[in-house]
Amino acid sequence: MAYNVENLFDVDRVASYDDYIENTNDPNSYGPGKLLRKLKTITAVLKTINEGKGPEVVILNELEVDHTPESGVADPKEFLKRHAETSYEKLLTSQLTDELRGLPIEVWLLKALEDEGLQGYDMVIGDLPKDPKQHEDAIKVGVLSRLPILSHQTLDTPSARGILEVKLQAGNSTFTVMGNHWKSGAGNPAMENTRLGNAKTLRDRLDQVLQEDPQADVILGGDFNTQYNQGQRYPFMTKTALQDVLGSQGDAKVLGGKGKPDLYNLWFDVTPEERYSDEFGGEWGTLIQLLVTRGLGDGKGVEYVPGSFHHVVIPGVNCREPLGLPWRWTNYGPGAGASDHFPVVASFRVSQGGAIPNSKAKSSEPQTQAIKVGYDKVDRAKLRNASVLKDAGEEEMAKAIGEIFVVEGVISKKRPVLLQVDGKEYSLYSFDENLRKVFSTYEKGQKKKLLGELSLFKGKLQLIVQDASWLK
Repeated sequence: MAYNVENLFDVDRVASYDDYIENTNDPNSYGPGKLLRKLKTITAVLKTINEGKGPEVVILNELEVDHTPESGVADPKEFLKRHAETSYEKLLTSQLTDELRGLPIEVWLLKALEDEGLQGYDMVIGDLPKDPKQHEDAIKVGVLSRLPILSHQTLDTPSARGILEVKLQAGNSTFTVMGNHWKSGAGNPAMENTRLGNAKTLRDRLDQVLQEDPQADVILGGDFNTQYNQGQRYPFMTKTALQDVLGSQGDAKVLGGKGKPDLYNLWFDVTPEERYSDEFGGEWGTLIQLLVTRGLGDGKGVEYVPGSFHHVVIPGVNCREPLGLPWRWTNYGPGAGASDHFPVVASFRVSQGGAIPNSKAKSSEPQTQAIKVGYDKVDRAKLRNASVLKDAGEEEMAKAIGEIFVVEGVISKKRPVLLQVDGKEYSLYSFDENLRKVFSTYEKGQKKKLLGELSLFKGKLQLIVQDASWLK
């Protein structure tokens, strides 16, 4: 599995992101209760895989870098053994000791996994860049594994989290996992220039591995912050990191073959309309990916099981209706939601002799257009009216963040544009510049009816208008 858990932070009150510095005077600040909710959701997602046992290997993105290493634990296994009789829920709902408050996030995660019956995992964490710039020391890549970990190293990567390379053993075979988290901003040409460097680091290392063993079994995964069809989706980019430098492509015949191309992107194993893991600006994206080398289809060692790749969408847990969008995490009140990415998962087996024909591949050609979320097709009759939030408590409001409402209110302020609904004030925003221009024409006292996605911005409630059809 590759899983971006969206800012899984510890509770030591020291963080690179302001939203995760605990402030007892701010009800929306981060703290033990919110960590507990995030851990419960992550474990619930993992339990949907492998008959409740969870994946054997998980590439994790957005684990907080520990900024108080002097208060950590030298031996996580010893810590888990010492606290085996006390649940992580009890620890996080009681008065935290200095030791507990100083625990790095990976120890909290291992404790939650053990308590939830997802047992037997070890974890390795990527190292920081040598000279991190602002916020480059905020989050890191991790790999969870039930399989024996033979070795690991971090490849220093320009302006991004280091690539975490982990060698694992499955039966009598070995394979390598390379966990990635490239520079963000998929549609930004300047950021693509940085990702070209990220891709070169990965490609150079992969070439080394394949030079030593042309049929080496290597799985590349994580948050590449780029689309599987980057060149087609953004044709103004003359060179792309994922396709042109790394060599991602969709012809499954490379599995078990020789020479170049030597990588297969598993997004091609599902139909085009199923290729999504995240959403931005009304369009679906595929930032989370798994790619495999040709050796994973040669009938030897570890083998990819064709057709097993899919995104993990669990309504009510990490997905919300009516559009099936990722249920993003919010720090509002007691906290709610999961992540702004759906995980992706694939099955592998130790070969029993003979390659498995990849007859499951759906299309070797990338889509030329983004898949639209379909904001203009929202059924208003199935939406709640924002009036239900009039007397809502923090718990209900937290769970409502990300929900689309029918909103009827009065403009109470022009700059910034505020809409008052049953005594509550919400700022109006849109990612569409044209819609923001429409908002600027509103006058104080005007009555407005619209559809709005409830959001939180800098601690204030906000309504995001996603589509022009949402305005009346």
